[in-house]
Amino acid sequence: MASQNEPPLDEIQWRSPVSVQQMQGIHTNSVLFYFAESPFFDPTSNNAVLASQAMFNPAMFHLIQTREAFEGRLREMSGLEFIVAQEPAETAPGSGTGVWVIRKQTRRKRDPEDEITIHATYYIVGENIYMAPTLAQILSFRMVRCATS
Repeated sequence: MASQNEPPLDEIQWRSPVSVQQMQGIHTNSVLFYFAESPFFDPTSNNAVLASQAMFNPAMFHLIQTREAFEGRLREMSGLEFIVAQEPAETAPGSGTGVWVIRKQTRRKRDPEDEITIHATYYIVGENIYMAPTLAQILSFRMVRCATS
């Protein structure tokens, strides 16, 4: 939780040019690990548990090599997770928007489909990470704006 001196998470922009350089850019296999360095990341999530296990267990190391393998394993687990909800759209061959959408969600295993509760949405634009406002925040802002007009 943020202290009184720190702004709320939905009011900050976070970036780490050093991390981007170390990861050789933000791409499909590095986007979740870049996000994991931000203050938006929850270290108790399945992402953190799985990454930690894969770093020290050679039999699981292949899971952190590609995003497909990593997210595939996350889908088999229950609990809090961060997943890529949308990749950058291609506007022309070889040129994307550069906007990644990350979703914080809780997965509960059910039969036949999992129950998913979305908690927050984040955007990675270039190397900047932002938290998307909730619908309640948008409506509250609009109501206050209407009342003061």
